[in-house]
Amino acid sequence: ANTLTVHTGGGFDSSTNERLRFTSTGGITLTNGELVEKCYINSTAWSTNGDINLDNGMVQYNSANLAGTNNTLNITSSTGINTSMATGDMISVTCITAVNATTAYVNHITIDHIAVTENWVGGSAPTDGGGSGLDTYAFNIIKTGSAAWKVIANQVKTS
Repeated sequence: ANTLTVHTGGGFDSSTNERLRFTSTGGITLTNGELVEKCYINSTAWSTNGDINLDNGMVQYNSANLAGTNNTLNITSSTGINTSMATGDMISVTCITAVNATTAYVNHITIDHIAVTENWVGGSAPTDGGGSGLDTYAFNIIKTGSAAWKVIANQVKTS
């Protein structure tokens, strides 16, 4: 039927045993199960090294306190984001960092070390960070052409 299914419980006849389906149109359906994603944990402050290597996963947590103002994160991979994505593809990258000073924040990204223009939720790039706890930065990246991107960026402070 142009689909690929994965079942548990030893049976293929019962739809109650189906856990995963790849449809003929390329869709993926998960049935009644959790979706677990790896979170890469790093202890070198992004203000020292702002590389977000997606080979480590789409969610990254930095346990070292962010320092400095106007920090830039570079989103990259071993093959390069421009190489691994086709025009029309989209990725979502989540970066979580420990903070201890409102003067520390991220307000810019690069993709494969090339500057991009972000569209920040709320209309403008951050000008401060949280004073304690964790700050989260989310980047929805749409490839619109060769090394051409539309980026929706968001900062959430926990303090």
